[in-house]
Amino acid sequence: MAKSALRAKARKFRQDGLGVKTIAAKLHVSSSTVSLWCRDIILTPEQIVELERRSHDPYYGRRLSYVKKQQKERAEKTQHLLKKGIKEVGHLTTKELFYAGVSLYWAEGFKKDNQVGFSNSDDAMIKFFIRWLGNCCGIQKDSLKLRLGINEQYRNEVKDIESYWSEILSIPLSQFQKPFFQKVRWRKIYDHPEEYHGVLRIRVSKSTDLLRKMHCWIEK
Repeated sequence: MAKSALRAKARKFRQDGLGVKTIAAKLHVSSSTVSLWCRDIILTPEQIVELERRSHDPYYGRRLSYVKKQQKERAEKTQHLLKKGIKEVGHLTTKELFYAGVSLYWAEGFKKDNQVGFSNSDDAMIKFFIRWLGNCCGIQKDSLKLRLGINEQYRNEVKDIESYWSEILSIPLSQFQKPFFQKVRWRKIYDHPEEYHGVLRIRVSKSTDLLRKMHCWIEK
């Protein structure tokens, strides 16, 4: 395309409110050339506001394709590292599982109580703890008492959240005790409130002796 035609297109784009870099990309010329061609064009206040908005929009123009590329690369890298990590850890022996469970209890378990107890909001961690109780301590699921800790503003969703935990842990609702409500209402609005499942507290019935052993294991 002739230089005069390119210049005319650039000026038309600029009059329509496009940014210098956007015009340069469309016409395959340098930004300095576009700036020279269009330096006498005065944008309207509305056009200036729109250009300012676009400059801060991470999904505008070519930035969108760049963001998607970055997201894809991160996802692929995450999957690669996940598979590598699983391979490096391999299958836990009973002894390794025992040590991992004791360490977890040291960090998150109830220690100033008369029964073994544990609380967390992470379902994977809850599942691991229950697995550890069964494999290393001989505690079956029917010995567990569960109690949901939940923010006051989710009071009407207690049954749904308890059902969520009951389903993923394969523990009947009959083993759930009266829920505990946090009285402080959150000011922060979360992006995915539907993913909120509260904090689950697990207690092991008649576990005083096991708790005493636990203190010894932790001391070791």
